[in-house]
Amino acid sequence: MDLKTLKEIEEEHLQKVLEKTGWNIEKASHLLKISVSQVKRKIRTHGLTPPESS
Repeated sequence: MDLKTLKEIEEEHLQKVLEKTGWNIEKASHLLKISVSQVKRKIRTHGLTPPESS
């Protein structure tokens, strides 16, 4: 059984929410029910970066 850590699950969920909102941090914070500063901190903690725009 391959279990993920809570940190891994959080990172994956945050990535999905950011993709769904087009990396709109305010919308993501609303969906996640956490503050904008918490979303920004989690982005830094997990080392997430927005996709390159073409």
